[in-house]
Amino acid sequence: MKKTIALTVLASAALAFAACDNKTADTIEEKSDEAKEAVATKAEEAKDAASQKIDEAKDAAKEAAPAAAAAVDTMAEKAKDATQDAADATKDAAENAVDKVQDAASDAMDKAKDAMSSPAPTSTPNR
Repeated sequence: MKKTIALTVLASAALAFAACDNKTADTIEEKSDEAKEAVATKAEEAKDAASQKIDEAKDAAKEAAPAAAAAVDTMAEKAKDATQDAADATKDAAENAVDKVQDAASDAMDKAKDAMSSPAPTSTPNR
């Protein structure tokens, strides 16, 4: 999960640098949406891989200690719930980070448009 958050931060930084290259707000939004999708996909893959490992460990524990099978099932379900919660938190964090980048890019584009459309200041001659 930490790796996914790091990827999100890197993607956000890349988007910020793209904004410096005079990319349009639409391009930045498109790229940030792609980053959101990539993070969501990676989080889902991590959750699925963890779920598979949990199932494998559960089956191995049941074989080793049949009397503890009910407790093992309960622990496995709790582990899966925690994994799902972590995946959801990672997706939310990624979306928030990308939304902030999109907002910053939009604000920068608006300020640049305002700066270009406002008249140049004129100086008054000193008497």
